[in-house]
This record gives sequence, structure tokens and C-alpha cells, in this order.
Amino acid sequence: MPRYRADERYAYFCTVTILDWLPIFIDTRYIEPIIDSLRFCRERKELQLFAFVIMPNHLHLIAGSDSDLQVIMRDFKRFTSRTIHGKLVEDGRKTVLSWLAESAELARSARGEFSLWRPGFDPRAIYSHKVFKQKLDYLHHNPVRKGLVSRPQDWWYSSASFYEGSEDVCLAVDILEL
Repeated sequence: MPRYRADERYAYFCTVTILDWLPIFIDTRYIEPIIDSLRFCRERKELQLFAFVIMPNHLHLIAGSDSDLQVIMRDFKRFTSRTIHGKLVEDGRKTVLSWLAESAELARSARGEFSLWRPGFDPRAIYSHKVFKQKLDYLHHNPVRKGLVSRPQDWWYSSASFYEGSEDVCLAVDILEL
């Protein structure tokens, strides 16, 4: 049973983590399915994406939906898991695949599918502008705290540059009106 559920029409701060925090997103080839799937979910599944950052072993989103965010996130995780698994197999990443297989034993569904992600997405409701700003700052400064860049807007796989006024972004985001 998830600790937090997205069951109301709020925006949510969400965290999606790779099993055992393995650093899979260190190559563009494994990040592109994340970007593509988020774009698809925005365009076809009613995902409202207000902010994001993709880190080497997890991603944070501020997202919502007028439909069912739980279902959108389930489909997002299922698609990206399968796609990234296929790329890891193509690339002969046997060690990473072995680690993921071991980590997945407990997380694996009854169907026995390959698992990339930890269960759930830990949605936390954004109920005020103050909370939104706090979560937005936390999310955008994550690459700086980890020493990946010196300024949030320098991390390509983030919405930070959008919030700094740039139109050169890897993925469009929506404007949250509170």
C-alpha cells in the first residue's frame, strides 16, 4: 500500500527512483525514453507537468492531471522500464541488468515483468504557492547539490532553464496556477 496517494486534483511533488538507486541515467540513450514518455503523457494522457529534473538514479516531478495521476504514472513507469531494459540488453550491459534483476526480486509483480523502478512515486500535494516554490527550488537545485553543475539552469534534463526564461529546453512544461 503506497504511503501517499494522488487522489485529489492537486499538483503533486513526485519522486520516481530506480531500484537500489542504481545510476542508469548517465547516458543520453537511457534518458531519452524518460523525456519521450513524459512528452507523450503530456500530449496524450492529460499529464500536467509543471517541473522536472532527471538525475542519474531518480527523477522528481511536479505534476498533476484532470484524470488519474496514479494510472498515468503506472503507464509511464511500465513503458520506460520496458524501453530502457531493451536498450540495456542491446548495449550488452550485463552487469547492470544483473544488478537490476537481483533488486527486482522483491519488487517484481506477479506477472514477473522486468523492473527498473521502485514501487510507487511518493506523491506529495502542492497546496500553496509557498510549498510549490519550496519543492521547485529543491528539485532544480538537486544537480547543484550533487556537484553535476554549478547553476540549476545548466542541467539540461531539468525545467530550471524554462523558469529562468529560456525557450531552449529539452521538454516543455505547463504553468501551475495556484
